[in-house]
Amino acid sequence: MAGYKARLSEDLDRWINQGLVDPASRQPILDSVAEARRLDAGIALAVMGTILAGLAAIAFVAANWDAIPRLARFALILSIFAAVCAGAGWAALRGRPLVRDVLLGVAALIYAGAIGLTGQIFDLAGDPQAALRGAGLAAALLALAGRANAAAIVSVALIALGDFAGPEGLFGLQLRWLAIAAPAGVLLALAWHSRSLAHLAGPAMVVGWLFAAPDIQPEAYLALAAAFAIAAGASRWASERDLRAAGVIYAWMVAGALLAFAVAGFADETLGLVHRLAWLILSGAVVALGLHDRIGAVTAAGVLAAIGAVSAILMDLGLGLMTAAGVFAGCAVLALVAGGLLRRGRAKA
Repeated sequence: MAGYKARLSEDLDRWINQGLVDPASRQPILDSVAEARRLDAGIALAVMGTILAGLAAIAFVAANWDAIPRLARFALILSIFAAVCAGAGWAALRGRPLVRDVLLGVAALIYAGAIGLTGQIFDLAGDPQAALRGAGLAAALLALAGRANAAAIVSVALIALGDFAGPEGLFGLQLRWLAIAAPAGVLLALAWHSRSLAHLAGPAMVVGWLFAAPDIQPEAYLALAAAFAIAAGASRWASERDLRAAGVIYAWMVAGALLAFAVAGFADETLGLVHRLAWLILSGAVVALGLHDRIGAVTAAGVLAAIGAVSAILMDLGLGLMTAAGVFAGCAVLALVAGGLLRRGRAKA
């Protein structure tokens, strides 16, 4: 908001010089723009102190773990979790959302650790994948109860770890829980205007949807690319209406659409060629879209996709690495020359 107010001040000065705005209206317009909420140094230090105190307590307990009786260990774990949750409740009642957010995130991590420690205390056998997913669900409940971005981030991360930890994890193409948790995280990021959550939920959604099911046909990947494209269009619409975090989701959905389309390669030679050409055309369209919207991440996704499409075409043609390097070097020179000519033309205009 502070950056917006500074830009608005400059724009008002220009508009006043152009006779578009009454000089007497300048200050009332600036006063109508709320100041950005700044992070108080005392709050920041309090948050850091809370986290360090928690780490100190964990280190102390770990150092004396073997000397503590079993029931005392279990009671200690429950007490720490309850104390952190109580602290989050106190922060919520005192109107300190940042402290509440951090404490609920810490509580989610403590709960995840408590599951493993409880199994160790009572010699209980368990499934690590189920434990991580259960901890992720508990973190999601904490996030919803306290509207805590940190707990939501922990929830998505734990569920992702649970999918990866299973016998059919990332390389078994079985990320079914993440395929559901990540879109929920995206919706929460949009609803809570949380860019930090969007930066995690966006790529998690791309990975979760791409690896949600094993051995799917190319047509299914095309449908998935269309789903990503629809999600990108919706997030772009939200971004144009200044909905915070929508721009981050927009870029990741574009990347997901391009990745899904790229993975949908066809074994048939004719269809494969059509796919590569469509891949290249779509990449160019995404580059143009990113330049139009002035979102660098979208432009970068289009450029990377175009490089991948050209590489795939060269591999289909059976060209060697040296030939491919020559083709890329030639394209780079042409792009630099064209860019220089365009800049010179604009300067003359």
